[in-house]
Amino acid sequence: MSTRARRWWLYAGAAALLAAITWIDYVTGYEFGFFIFYFVPVAVAAWYGSRAAGFAFAVVAGICWYLSDRLSLHPYPNAWLIYWETFMRMVSFLTTAVTLSHLRSYLRQREDLLHVVSHDLRSPLGALVGQATLLKKRSGGDAKAGARVEAILRCASRMDAMIEDLADSARKESHQLRLDLGPVDVGAFLSELLDRSAPLLDGKRIRLTLDGAGGLIALADPNRLDRIVLNLLSNALKYSPTESTVELGAAARGGWVNISVADHGPGIPSEDLPHVFDRFYRGKRTAARGGLGIGLYSVRLLVEAHGGTVRVEPGRGGGTTFHVALPMAPESLPRSVEHRLDP
Repeated sequence: MSTRARRWWLYAGAAALLAAITWIDYVTGYEFGFFIFYFVPVAVAAWYGSRAAGFAFAVVAGICWYLSDRLSLHPYPNAWLIYWETFMRMVSFLTTAVTLSHLRSYLRQREDLLHVVSHDLRSPLGALVGQATLLKKRSGGDAKAGARVEAILRCASRMDAMIEDLADSARKESHQLRLDLGPVDVGAFLSELLDRSAPLLDGKRIRLTLDGAGGLIALADPNRLDRIVLNLLSNALKYSPTESTVELGAAARGGWVNISVADHGPGIPSEDLPHVFDRFYRGKRTAARGGLGIGLYSVRLLVEAHGGTVRVEPGRGGGTTFHVALPMAPESLPRSVEHRLDP
């Protein structure tokens, strides 16, 4: 069925609903106050149809309410009162139609933007990566050319991560974010992630510490967990001295797998701490540096989508520590913890 045909069926259903409400309102009389139900067909037409349809149903709903009131002999102390009341209710119907159609249009524009970001921008980026990879193969062992190609690939990878952050932000707010959850061995995952990301991160500065390796089985989406950890590590490396280390740790705590990222940078000012996970927020110390202010916001969205929590606190010896708590996979929970978490 075409989109136009579906809309006509929608309008027919809304019209039938409006007719039924008008009839019930007339039969039951004014005592039941059926006025509120006239909003339903108006809202359906404006949200799922168009602004013009919402306007049309708003006018028709006002007329139907007026006719049902007049035919049911609703007593008014003043003859002009019914006209005033009809006008005011017509205004309320029209306001509802305008508001809902505007919100729906905004959401559709966001979905279109999501398509552009996730598809139209990725296509040329993929071509760029392909050409850079080909250039690397043909560099003939030239160290300078190879280093420049690696720089291109690093920038392309960062750009892809930023695009994915923006896309996930739009998906979350449009209720389209889907996770492919499964048991993930966090210890093995972090070790493999550091090896795989060596060209993108300064791996020599990252120190991995695992508490209870082999028992750190989280219920997570590996691709999204990859982005969570990479965002936190990139931030820690970016805002800490080049000679300092960044501690990446994982431990099991009462049914949760906790992942921490600690740096030894200047730290985050206390007035900025409550806002670091806000979208597009740039603190006083970071405003002058590059970035969209979307990375930590994306971390929060993805962690919460997993049913977990993320928080930030000042480091004991300076710097900043981020803590991510993800639920353990049910089959890896100790019996005592599994019983305590069972509703």
